[in-house]
Amino acid sequence: MSDALPRSRAILSICSDTFSQYQRCAFLREHGWLVLGSSSGHSGIVQFAAELVDVVVLDVDGDGAETAVIAGELKRTKARVPVILLVGEGQTLVEGVVGCADAVVSRLDESELLKALEQQAGSTAA
Repeated sequence: MSDALPRSRAILSICSDTFSQYQRCAFLREHGWLVLGSSSGHSGIVQFAAELVDVVVLDVDGDGAETAVIAGELKRTKARVPVILLVGEGQTLVEGVVGCADAVVSRLDESELLKALEQQAGSTAA
């Protein structure tokens, strides 16, 4: 029998918008998640390689071309860790960006984000 405490479920949130990142991290912490934040794709990839995370939340800016590269690199580094893309209302994404994600959720729909996190984090358990 192990005396180790269970590890909190951890999210790596990658978002270049400081205010959005702050709000999202606070919201997710209120719902029991351990949240690690990164303000850029490059630093997010470095942090992802070094940390144990259960799921990545990647906020999409623009058409998603850079996001597709970031998501692809995350998947190459740790293929089993789900990546959830957050997109804006009516946002048009470049072809292929959605294929790099395990789920795509509106950045305005917090309940849908929580649902996706539970589903995706649960898919990597056990």
